[in-house]
Formats: sequence, structure tokens, C-alpha cells
Amino acid sequence: MSLLARLDLEELTPAALWSALDDATREAALRSVYGDGPGGGKVEADVAIAKALRFRPNAVKQLPLERRVGYLMKNVHVDDSLATTFLLALHLNDRSEMLQTFLDDLEIPQQDGLIDESYDLQPPEPQALARASSTIYEKFGSERSDLYLAALIAMDAVTWGALGQILAARK
Repeated sequence: MSLLARLDLEELTPAALWSALDDATREAALRSVYGDGPGGGKVEADVAIAKALRFRPNAVKQLPLERRVGYLMKNVHVDDSLATTFLLALHLNDRSEMLQTFLDDLEIPQQDGLIDESYDLQPPEPQALARASSTIYEKFGSERSDLYLAALIAMDAVTWGALGQILAARK
């Protein structure tokens, strides 16, 4: 069953999207959290592990990457905030070329997939979204593109809500 088939696009939250992901994608996102890219989230992830396991935060910092990822996969309840952190890390660290392509196609100023802070982001026109979506589907495939577009909706439905129609048509 595809990712889109498992999602309710009208009630999509970051946590719901996270729970619909396969283990391999979740693991890739968690490894991205601990990478050096702009997605970050190490502190938030470590605090979540410490709370879930009743560890001291300093003890969590000493754990090897494999153990941290394992604890995050199996022992931590992932709420919307944590899911957002994980999804951002995945896309900004491992999939930034897709973000750059999408934003460039929409003529939104960005640096390495991060929208320029001074840019006043408004909801893009549906035709522009359809064009930019087609570009990333052609270049990066369905699985990654579906996840990226669903993540945009889950994290900011006001700005990116029109993507729901594009994703619904792909179900």
C-alpha cells in the first residue's frame, strides 16, 4: 500500500504522516537528525529519549548513534513537534536537491532548500504548484515526492493546502 493510500490528506498532521512512514524512511530521517546539515534536531531528539527512558540527558549524549536511533524508533512517542523535526531533518539533509528544485520552480528564494527568511511566503497558485510538483515527480520519483508534498501540507496547510488536490489525484 502506498504512502498516500494510508493518509487522510484533509486531517494530516506531522505525527500522522510520521506514523504512516515505513521503517526504512523513519530510520533515514532519524539518522539525518544526527547529521551535520541544517535540519538539526539533536537536542530535541535526545531530550525525547531521556524522557521516554528516564535517562539523564548527559547519558543520552554518550550513546552511540545506533542506540539513539533504536530508542527513537521503538521507545519514543512522536508528537507533532518531534515529527516535524524529523521530517525537516530528512528533507533538508538528505533530500535538499528536491526542495531546491521545487522552490526554484515556484520562484521562491531559497538557500539549500531553506526559504529566504526575508521572503514573504504566500500560498502559491495551484497551476504553479502543479507545475513544480510535476517537475519533482519526474526528477525524484513518486515515493520521495509524495512524502515531501505531504510533509508540506502536514507542516503548513495554510500555505501548501492546495497540494492536497494534487496528492488526492495520485491516490
